[in-house]
Amino acid sequence: MKKITSKQIIPVCTSLVAIVFIVLAITEYGFWGGKKGPLPGFVPLIIASALLVASILSLLQSFKEEGPAYPAANWMAVLGAACVIGATFIIGMIPSIAIYVVIWLKLYEKLSWKNTLLVWLVIMSIVLGVFVLWLGVPFPEGMLVEMIAG
Repeated sequence: MKKITSKQIIPVCTSLVAIVFIVLAITEYGFWGGKKGPLPGFVPLIIASALLVASILSLLQSFKEEGPAYPAANWMAVLGAACVIGATFIIGMIPSIAIYVVIWLKLYEKLSWKNTLLVWLVIMSIVLGVFVLWLGVPFPEGMLVEMIAG
């Protein structure tokens, strides 16, 4: 008997999540209302259905492949995301993302300081210009900002 690996566990979990959202979309939110057209469950049902199909196909494919390998380099993005989330609670989301971009480009991608700062400037201009100024998205502020602001 073949050993069960994460290549089988993950598609099963995503299938269960998809089924939950399909049931909620149909029973709680509704899919289509006669003259109203699409109801609040319309998009979640479509997305959850696509996730269910992809999960089933992934599960079937997983039995044909070898066991998974998890090289250390693949964990860098996960570690980076965890650090951004942790730093968001302390210094806020925008400073966390700004620091993450510089560290990632300089240490992992090994870009020059000129290119790193150029990319950082473009990314931060987009984040601040589009999301903060134009759309008014309220980004989380960390404990440090709350302590300073009082």
